[in-house]
Amino acid sequence: MSDVRAVLWDMGGVLCRVDESAVWDAWQQHTGISGDELRRELYDRGLKLEFDSGLKSPGGVALFLATRWEVDVSSADWRRIWGLAVAPEPEMDELAAAIAARTPCALASTTDKVHHEKLAGELKCLAAFKAQVVSYKVGHVKPHPNFYRACLDALGTEARHTLFIDDRLENVLGAVDAGMQGFRYTTMHELRKEFARVSLI
Repeated sequence: MSDVRAVLWDMGGVLCRVDESAVWDAWQQHTGISGDELRRELYDRGLKLEFDSGLKSPGGVALFLATRWEVDVSSADWRRIWGLAVAPEPEMDELAAAIAARTPCALASTTDKVHHEKLAGELKCLAAFKAQVVSYKVGHVKPHPNFYRACLDALGTEARHTLFIDDRLENVLGAVDAGMQGFRYTTMHELRKEFARVSLI
């Protein structure tokens, strides 16, 4: 199957780089609390899932962390610190904008409000996208079936004619289960080959 009429793009790991090391360093510098402690709170104890699912706002996360460790962390502090984790990939941004100029595209990202709002102001391709589907608004993270349904509804395309691009295998498999064509991103070279295969470039 190669009749692709729309493309769904993951953000973290595809449209942008993700490197949380600067977050852990900035957190420790600001609070005196180990970055490892923050990482455990986010990932091992489920705070990031709540943030990504829209159950906690940036202000709510800041308040939780400030209370958890009795430190001074405002919403602005948290936005600054957590925003350090992501940065646009310029070459990918350019490619996505070029594809979106002739094929309906949408963002399809498990992400939180801080990262989405930061990158919305930095990724040029998003202005050319038809829609932006993000987990904190949908209330579900990939690979939940409802996330993929929200993506297809936003694009208004049939699943079988939609190409889903993500760097995580479980998310690509979820898209395939939803009836889409899936591509796991590894390198720009391989992605360009895939776009050539389905006649998008």
